[in-house]
Amino acid sequence: MSGTGNTYRVSQWIKKTAEEHNIPTEITMIEGVEKKTLKKPVKDRLYGVMFPAHGLMAPWSMIKFLLRMPPGNRAPLMILSTRGGIRLGNIVIPGAVGFGNFLAALVLMLKGYRVKGLFSLDMPANMINIHWGMNSKSSEIILNRARKKLNPVIDRLLTGKNVFYPGNNLWELAWTILLFWLCPLLPLLYLLIGKLFMAKLMFADNRCIGCGECARHCPNRAVLMKQIGGKNRPFWTYHCEACLRCMAFCKKEAILAGHSWGVILYFITSVPFIMFLLGKANLFSSILPYIKGYWLNQLVEMIYIIPAMVISYWIFWLLIQIPFINTLFAYTSFTRYFRRYHEPETRLKDFMAKE
Repeated sequence: MSGTGNTYRVSQWIKKTAEEHNIPTEITMIEGVEKKTLKKPVKDRLYGVMFPAHGLMAPWSMIKFLLRMPPGNRAPLMILSTRGGIRLGNIVIPGAVGFGNFLAALVLMLKGYRVKGLFSLDMPANMINIHWGMNSKSSEIILNRARKKLNPVIDRLLTGKNVFYPGNNLWELAWTILLFWLCPLLPLLYLLIGKLFMAKLMFADNRCIGCGECARHCPNRAVLMKQIGGKNRPFWTYHCEACLRCMAFCKKEAILAGHSWGVILYFITSVPFIMFLLGKANLFSSILPYIKGYWLNQLVEMIYIIPAMVISYWIFWLLIQIPFINTLFAYTSFTRYFRRYHEPETRLKDFMAKE
């Protein structure tokens, strides 16, 4: 699974290295793969699962795919995640995938696969909805560094050896412990609320020409083209996982994250109505002695927040069809001024290619 192309590029590096060893290699994007088309694994092939870090987790689309995978039949398998590295001078600050690799390994081991490799690789940070995109020089340095680190890993795996870098996995374990210590429900809350919140910030400004490329190439089919006022405009559904393929590859740079809208949405989903709900919920806490106040509050928050975000986005989407309001939200979005990033050698058509 790949959004802006980082993980896709790593898969291409692996394919090239394997073919230099005269080992035929096939790359399959998980988007659109149906369960019935997944073949039973065989023991003499090495399988790989690759995905980008997403909120210290694997993306929800990848988790669903892992659960659909057929029984492993003791087939060997590697798990590789890409994470956002940031260059400061001559130093690359590593990103983190946290629990993502471990969750993937747990699911696949329970399905009967033999995990031969488990590691993460720093690629250029690509969360361009919240930070400035990497410049070409920094991207090149991080990409070259990643490829040098990857080559010996793949060489070892292709010769049947295991690859479990202690330092790499200890780093991810430390993030995992911190994650569950600070908020045990964070992975679940992120999947239910975090990705929804990010999706409901997305919109197209007045530069959008309604070409529909964002909808056609969305890996989760989360972008719909809706006609309003005689024009086609993209609408982001709750299936959006903020992979940012749409934003990264938009030729007009028309796709933005509404940061000022995010402030408004924060208040809609926090005060004052939710406080009223929590106050009412506490009246029933004596009836539910085995449910602590924390868990009851979390439940009420989810029951309110998710519908509130969905309904609010419909109103927001209608409002931005008014040119003046669209301009107002566009110029108060940081992404209006951010440099965009996608993996330099990757094009939209690459995601659609059949290997």
